[in-house]
Amino acid sequence: MSVARVPTELLRGPFRRSDALACGLTDAALQSRPWERVLWGVWKHESVPDDRATRLRAAQLVVPSCGVFVSRTAAWLHGADVRRADDLEVHVGFPRGRRVRPQRFLVVTQETLAPADVTTLDGVPLTTPVRTAFDALRLLRGAERLVVADAICHLGLTSVAAISSYFAGQRRLRNLRVGERLVDYVEPLAESPMETRLRVVLIDGGLARPFVQHVVLDANGRFVARLDLAYPDDKVAVEFDGAWHWERRRDDDRRRDRLRALGWEVLVFSADDLKTPEAIVAQVAASLRRRRAA
Repeated sequence: MSVARVPTELLRGPFRRSDALACGLTDAALQSRPWERVLWGVWKHESVPDDRATRLRAAQLVVPSCGVFVSRTAAWLHGADVRRADDLEVHVGFPRGRRVRPQRFLVVTQETLAPADVTTLDGVPLTTPVRTAFDALRLLRGAERLVVADAICHLGLTSVAAISSYFAGQRRLRNLRVGERLVDYVEPLAESPMETRLRVVLIDGGLARPFVQHVVLDANGRFVARLDLAYPDDKVAVEFDGAWHWERRRDDDRRRDRLRALGWEVLVFSADDLKTPEAIVAQVAASLRRRRAA
């Protein structure tokens, strides 16, 4: 039995049906291996990974020129990788009356964007950093609102002051006041999405807002550690444990031993702990009460 020829030009990424037909494939051939449909009218070879970059390229083949990449997709394109590994959705905004139909992973929304709200990176239209943070604070849910805003500010792409000014200049947009109330909670010093999520758990649980990336010095003014989150007056440190490599974990253990020697209580939480936020709040609250009562 002869093996069907695979055109090399179709191995580079997603392609349209018209591209396949031009290379000699038939509609019948596209319905079987090694071809996989990504979106309506868009396929890829099975060897091409089904990852965020591939899905973005597939979306670019079907999104008309009026579409702009928004939300977490825009944040990712700006370099703020704030999404969990299995979140492969592509978010596209369209002006009223001009959007395409949503598909599998293509999330389509209606947006009111001024020309100044849109920029271009490598030929891809997307919302500016300040507009991306603005939309995240008013349209995303839970901690993810601050996760995006923290990450964009941490990269230096915009600032809390710029976001606040942008909010002040807007009118009649959905959830405007909700997002504006969150601006003061944006932390440019936050270094990871999980760190932000942990901070939000503490604040939502009724605890005082912790200091972010707090530096601890010894009695001689020598650097000891920089803490993810801290309550310095009580000497309570709250850290996210994302270390997977043995060398990094061993360094973290030694650093925490030095902190404990200086009288700090160090609480360490993992991604699994974030599934039970009430337990985190209870543990931190108990530590703060204990320290204040001593």
